[in-house]
Amino acid sequence: MRTGLVALGMAAGAVLVLAAAGEAQAALPRLPNADGKARVAAVRGLAAEAGLSDAWGDFFALVAWRESKGNPSAVNDSISEAEAAATAFGRNQHRYAGCGHSDGDYTFGSGGWFGILPANGLAQLDEAFMCLPPASVFEPRVAMAMAVGFARGLMGWDGYQRVPTWLNLRAMWGKPGKGGDPERLAAVRDKFTQDAAEVGLPASWLDQRPPPLSTAGAEVLERLQAV
Repeated sequence: MRTGLVALGMAAGAVLVLAAAGEAQAALPRLPNADGKARVAAVRGLAAEAGLSDAWGDFFALVAWRESKGNPSAVNDSISEAEAAATAFGRNQHRYAGCGHSDGDYTFGSGGWFGILPANGLAQLDEAFMCLPPASVFEPRVAMAMAVGFARGLMGWDGYQRVPTWLNLRAMWGKPGKGGDPERLAAVRDKFTQDAAEVGLPASWLDQRPPPLSTAGAEVLERLQAV
């Protein structure tokens, strides 16, 4: 089981190399006429396989729509995102000592369905998975586990507790420290309302309270590996 995950991560690493050369996107299936709901159907499907409720499947579909348009090989290697990845790696570097991956493997930027920074994503898993290749953010099962761990962690922040809604949780995905900030929530409401419509959710959904998320990221990964 562990060997399979490593192999998947290595394959994802190959995707990263292609993306850096500008070739991965061209090789992806094109869905020019597909709506947002169709593009993120696989996200909802994998969330269900992981044992998550429909509501959480909807949330991860919402995140995936803006971060990747449902493309598991999406890469954001902008200067600002690479800097954010480097900061995340610096904060978590002690976790990955001895894993055998270069610093650059962790600091290219973000990627996958949910726009995850590798060092942050791997930190959501337990020691059995923490040395997976950073490019595992591109492997959907690993990415889903990382996203579950990340969302679960955000729900413990004071900023989320002040405003425990899907909108606030979504707004915190990129800026956790801004959780519960009324000005930020007002500023992002329109774009996330539009995203919700794209993936088949009413605007009112954003103000609902998420159900508890008791499953840890590593548990999700183990469950998906067993499917």
